[in-house]
Amino acid sequence: MITMTLALPLARPSAGTEFSYVLSEDGQTIAAQGSSALAVLPRADALVLVVPARALSWHALKLPPVAASRLRAALEGMLEDRLLDDPATLALAVSPQRRPDGSTLVAACDRSWLAGVLALFEQGGRPANRVVPALSPRADADPGPFALVAFGSDDEPWLALVDTHAVLCVPLLQARQVVPGDGLTSEGVELLAEPAVAEKAERVLGRTATVRSAAQALLASGQSLWELAQFDLAVSGRGRMARRWAQAWNQLARAPRWRAARWGLVAALFANLAGLNAWAWRLDANLASKRTQVRQVLTHTFPNVKTVVDAPLQMERELALLRLSSGALSARDLEAMLSAAGTAVVQGAAPAGLEFSAGQLTLGGLALTPANVELASGKLSALGYTMRYEGERMVVRAGGRP
Repeated sequence: MITMTLALPLARPSAGTEFSYVLSEDGQTIAAQGSSALAVLPRADALVLVVPARALSWHALKLPPVAASRLRAALEGMLEDRLLDDPATLALAVSPQRRPDGSTLVAACDRSWLAGVLALFEQGGRPANRVVPALSPRADADPGPFALVAFGSDDEPWLALVDTHAVLCVPLLQARQVVPGDGLTSEGVELLAEPAVAEKAERVLGRTATVRSAAQALLASGQSLWELAQFDLAVSGRGRMARRWAQAWNQLARAPRWRAARWGLVAALFANLAGLNAWAWRLDANLASKRTQVRQVLTHTFPNVKTVVDAPLQMERELALLRLSSGALSARDLEAMLSAAGTAVVQGAAPAGLEFSAGQLTLGGLALTPANVELASGKLSALGYTMRYEGERMVVRAGGRP
């Protein structure tokens, strides 16, 4: 597996920016190195982006016990008084390790810059797998109180003082004025320097430097345990998918080349709304026509009905009156309900008592098994009745719920 570790510039890069990179198969040895634009970078299985040390600030905090979904808001509140910028404009990253005293480190950098970098590599078809700092605070187990790292160019040399709490970057020529005491000359402090600034660092600091090439420093940065792209900038599968959807939506909503598509979408929306309204109007017209037909059937069948309020209910009442006047039985009469109950009840089961009122028949003293109750309920339902069986009492009702 070939991993590309790529150094990011301090300024916001573009598609034409030349990036320095190293390729490695094991993370320890350099297989290839170079500098090229995004479009012509060599292929690799994984891409690690390295944020410059000068782009980051470091803060020690004791995190409160909050849910992961609220951690970002908690960090903003805790850092509000420590930062010159609004915390909402910064990308925040929590250390992968907690310290023995329960505190942790939080790294901060410009959010729009980091989001722009990630978007650039996404659009270029080279999404980042990790984002790490060029220099990160030393672990508690590292030997010595701190380390010194000289980097940059001969025209603009810088010195980083790396301890267990932060990485402080100062101009190399002003290091003695910024770092007080004997911190720059004490024994046991390691000085690493890139070739371009090694001689100047030794002259300013008065100590021997261990020369480390920019490619070696870049490869070492790629082994960091830190992940700077966290929360909404996470480079995991879910975070990358969310950014792609957001970028696609922004392109669709604002890009001039999508103007025709936007107008077409609006036209299609209005056409659909017009079609839905026309369909609803047609359904209303059909419903009104059917209601008119029902009213006409009622008034033609029963001329004595002059005012129609609820045609089905009024027709049912008129039919009931006709049955009463002709002596015909209805489903709510005692005889009809007894006949239906006799058909439904298993043969040999005889009730011990009977009650009847207002289309409801109650038969008492019936000992029915659950299977017989289910059979009787099905038969009565087919005849237009409902049944309830409780404590050897079967209640039958014409329509509705007993």
